[in-house]
Amino acid sequence: MKCIVSDTIGFLSKTFPKIYSSLYLEYLKQYAATYDVNKTQLRALMFIRNYGAISMTDLCAKLNIEKGSLTSMVDDLTKKGYVIRTKDLSDRRKYLISITEKGTILASDFMGKLSDRLEEKLFKLNEEDQKRYMEAISTLQYILNKEEFN
Repeated sequence: MKCIVSDTIGFLSKTFPKIYSSLYLEYLKQYAATYDVNKTQLRALMFIRNYGAISMTDLCAKLNIEKGSLTSMVDDLTKKGYVIRTKDLSDRRKYLISITEKGTILASDFMGKLSDRLEEKLFKLNEEDQKRYMEAISTLQYILNKEEFN
């Protein structure tokens, strides 16, 4: 079992940063530079688009940033019309951040272009490697969705 754990940690530390960097972060920087958002703001819009309204505390945790930085960022996104801040009806001390239609359009455009770039990279693989890639992704999703990993 120690070998499996060691191999897993090695795989995750080497592979996922490479995947994250080459498939997502690289394009995130390029895309954000062409619009009036920075990469952290774009990441925030993606989280909110994918998961719905979110509290400031939860968004801080998802983005791994300080609350003061998040407040400034949300203020800027609000001014630009990408998000709105509303009181949480279940706890009036909290605010929920929701994405606007304008924010959804930006986040969807980013995802569409990111998907196109990934598709270009995957089409460069031969058919056998494409099949192996899809099998690996399916296997990881299956295992990570098991109750033992939640």
